[in-house]
Amino acid sequence: MELKFSNDKNEWNSFLIENSGSFLQSFEWGELQEKSSKKVFRLKVYEGSDILVQAQVIKEGLLFKNYLYIPYGPIFKNNLDLSRQKACLKILIDGIQELASEENSVFLRIEPLVPLDKMIEARICRPFRRIQPQKTLILDLTKTEEELFKNLSSGSRRNISIARRDGVVIEKQKDYSPDFYRLLKGTKERQEFSGHAEEYYKNILKIDGEFVKTELFLARYKDRIINATIVVFFNKKAFTLHSGSDYEYRHVKGSNLLRWNIISEAKKMGMQECDFWGIDEKKWPDLTSFKKGFGGREVEYPAGLDMVFQGFWYNAYRIIKFIRRII
Repeated sequence: MELKFSNDKNEWNSFLIENSGSFLQSFEWGELQEKSSKKVFRLKVYEGSDILVQAQVIKEGLLFKNYLYIPYGPIFKNNLDLSRQKACLKILIDGIQELASEENSVFLRIEPLVPLDKMIEARICRPFRRIQPQKTLILDLTKTEEELFKNLSSGSRRNISIARRDGVVIEKQKDYSPDFYRLLKGTKERQEFSGHAEEYYKNILKIDGEFVKTELFLARYKDRIINATIVVFFNKKAFTLHSGSDYEYRHVKGSNLLRWNIISEAKKMGMQECDFWGIDEKKWPDLTSFKKGFGGREVEYPAGLDMVFQGFWYNAYRIIKFIRRII
């Protein structure tokens, strides 16, 4: 087995698609991070000409230090037995440890799609929480549109009717709209979650390649945009990634009609699943209840793992994070 760095977009994305990888591991998503001045490293482990595992590693800022991050990865070749998974993962981790030494990184955070605990021999710590959602809802779009609508909760169907009755209109566009960030800022303040600079969302909507596409869905009411969602399309899946809403106009239920139109449009585009991108009954009970109104199966990913390279700085980071959590 041999570890190599990769810069071949077609080979990278083809492996992801063949092995059910996440768009967060796509070549285009790495390019998005690079536009935010982050370093991105794409590593593969080969056996002969076969790729056994690959991981896109992002260098993230940490006060005046940094850490390495693998979101929803690494991705293994399908049907790889446990012993070979463990062997190629060791080679990958060894390579990342060398990379961490070169980059002076404090730790490596892995947020996997599958459990890795029993395959990693190095000492690991548990972060307080995942960066990416640990639980989500995934809706099967292979059903007919009539079946999908019938499976909505009665409240969701009623709210869709209210929005249509009151004249809410859904629009879809490729270009960025300042209305999105206006709505997102209000939502962030109400729901107390962190976000990115406006330029980051502009760059998301510039992604329009062979493998990954993005679109902006908007709900308009009386010439005012009241809801907006960025949707990512990858490997026959739609992801409702970032959303914002105008609280003043919540009574016209634009968010319900917007969500239903995203589902309907994704199905027409040939998508097989729609991922609602995160639920949390304790932290976001209202948002979680809203998403559950559209159906879908609950999926829970393993907890994140931290591999520590610099113990002193890692402990300092943990103390700061803990203090911020209790203040």
